[in-house]
Amino acid sequence: MKKIIATFLLAGLGLTSCGDFLEQLPESNRTSAAFYQTRADFYNALVGAYNGLKRRGVYGNGSGALMVLQEMVSDNTTFTNTRQPVNSSTFEIDDLLFAKSNTLVQAAWTDLYAGIGRVNPIIQRLPGAAFAQADKDRFEGEARFLRALYYFHLVQLFGDVQLVTDPVDDPYGANDLPRSSREDVYALVIDDLTRAAGLLPAAIPAAESGRASQWAANALLGKVYLAMGRPDLALPVLKDVNDNSGRQLMANFAQVFAPTTTFAANTEVIFAVQYKSGLLPQGANAAGTQGDVERTQGSDMWSNWAPAGSGSLLGQNGGGGGGFNTPTPDLINAFEPGDARKEATLLTSFLSGSTVIPAPYAVKFRQQGAVNNDADVDFPVLRFADVVLMYAEALNETGQPEAALTQLNRTRTRAKLPALAGLDQAALRLAIEQERRVELAFENHRWPDLVRTGRYLPVMSAKGYPVKPFHNLYPVPQRETDLNGELSQNPEY
Repeated sequence: MKKIIATFLLAGLGLTSCGDFLEQLPESNRTSAAFYQTRADFYNALVGAYNGLKRRGVYGNGSGALMVLQEMVSDNTTFTNTRQPVNSSTFEIDDLLFAKSNTLVQAAWTDLYAGIGRVNPIIQRLPGAAFAQADKDRFEGEARFLRALYYFHLVQLFGDVQLVTDPVDDPYGANDLPRSSREDVYALVIDDLTRAAGLLPAAIPAAESGRASQWAANALLGKVYLAMGRPDLALPVLKDVNDNSGRQLMANFAQVFAPTTTFAANTEVIFAVQYKSGLLPQGANAAGTQGDVERTQGSDMWSNWAPAGSGSLLGQNGGGGGGFNTPTPDLINAFEPGDARKEATLLTSFLSGSTVIPAPYAVKFRQQGAVNNDADVDFPVLRFADVVLMYAEALNETGQPEAALTQLNRTRTRAKLPALAGLDQAALRLAIEQERRVELAFENHRWPDLVRTGRYLPVMSAKGYPVKPFHNLYPVPQRETDLNGELSQNPEY
């Protein structure tokens, strides 16, 4: 527990750089208890909790841990940069070597707990704060949504994890914690999301883009129930989001991700990690901030996912080309002929003058002319197409294949593909799996989807990947088990 507690404490201390409260008490004397007083204090703490999503171990831009641990570990993408020590952890995952010392696995554990460490004090101390109850309710809903999201990623990646719900103020005064069961973690996640849905607003105004809504909580709750193997519980929740959220599929798939699509005009994204270019710290440069968790508010996905060595040839101002999340031939071939999503998702070549350079790369989050590592395109954590396909899955798994087909065909129709018909439950399972793959490519769904349906081992093995049965979970990082003798390790590690 020593490592986790230190992470929590550092996360809390990081918040003391926010707001105008510094005028009231020197930072060196300001305790966490003194910080959580006013509405502004709690709002600033929430900003820090949201910003934790951009840490390297969470969404962390194009080379963040979840991009590698949930997408590159699958048959969707690979890493095509030069092998060197600086990116050896990425190649380990790409090669399906799940090392206990892998720095991305460590970053995921550390930064997801850091996010939890930012929301626990908010949840605990809100009841004693003296400001409007409506604001307190909303802040609590947002904090619970974020805690649920952080814990959901932890339980997906590691299974049983340490369950910490109280603020950790003293790294030397707490006992080491063992891992809690997945069932207990899921119980907390469900409770947090259920409460959050009752506290959060149904609509988010443009001035508050990026904040969680009631429908974000319910969409995530439906996803959690599916991950637990409970489509019966997921069904009414996803039906509610589908029928009543007011969200809908945008007519043009590419516009969902276009930097020109405003928050107000985007009817499909339910919750996204927000990026804003042009906010580099004084004295910093975009090229020098890659992987730095919170020094810039811009995204590096477009430049980092471009072909290695492509420089400025793809409309990146200042160069770029990290070779991350390179689409595999298998993913490229997964798109049916005529699928309108394909060219809005990936391309297979680019021009150097008049020379065609064959090199596949993702274009889902491109922004022509953006400064290298400093783009505006947001990353969707939850979007309505995902809800539609989860709803289809829940319908199919509860014995309603015809209704499930109706939902599945909504995304196919948008993609200019013919509707499917006459599929039984088993065939429809595979059709939904295929549709989720091409619809949600590069959005960190492929590995979790295959794991929760028990398909990771057969799918990857059939394609020649050296996957092992225990790869449905990552190892608890070596540093954590070294520091805490109460932490057990996942089987076979």
